[in-house]
Amino acid sequence: MLNNMLGEEDVVGGEPGEFREGVRMSSMMAPTIILEADGTVTALGTGGSNRIRTAILQVAVNIMAHRMEVEDAVNAPRLHVERCGTVSFEPGFTEEEEAALRALSAKAKAWPERNLFFGGVHVARWHEKKGAQGAGDPRRQGVAKVA
Repeated sequence: MLNNMLGEEDVVGGEPGEFREGVRMSSMMAPTIILEADGTVTALGTGGSNRIRTAILQVAVNIMAHRMEVEDAVNAPRLHVERCGTVSFEPGFTEEEEAALRALSAKAKAWPERNLFFGGVHVARWHEKKGAQGAGDPRRQGVAKVA
């Protein structure tokens, strides 16, 4: 089965093992490519179960909307909201942001440090003027080397 997603309730639906024979199983694998008008190309991806989409989205927003460099975008604190209402977040948010996250749910969970629970987004980027850039997520011991 793709990506061993047999226990992921939002992909399988219901209890693990309830998938139907002969039906291709869904996957949350989501390698992402961003093509900008100036020709900049950014490729990013991560492992992380149902946290893949939130990890990729947060890094992409950091790069595109906040205009962060790729390493800063990957290293920025992340959050994740589960269907059950749990709001998990890493350290690094401002006091006001953390208070707002805690106000979202009685099930808010502040993690004591960055954790691979929040994905491990790796990024490769090409910009005509800046050249190649890369970032490996330290949450998954990632590194990037540009030669």
